[in-house]
Amino acid sequence: MNVLLLRDVAAVLLAGGAGERLYPLTRDRAKPAVSFGGPY
Repeated sequence: MNVLLLRDVAAVLLAGGAGERLYPLTRDRAKPAVSFGGPY
């Protein structure tokens, strides 16, 4: 990855698995799109 691009990256989110424990939150959106610590 280009070093100049890294300064614009705020976070990298890796998500795997079925997301069964997050079901109420993942009913209407994909697991990587579930909000945490702030608004969606």
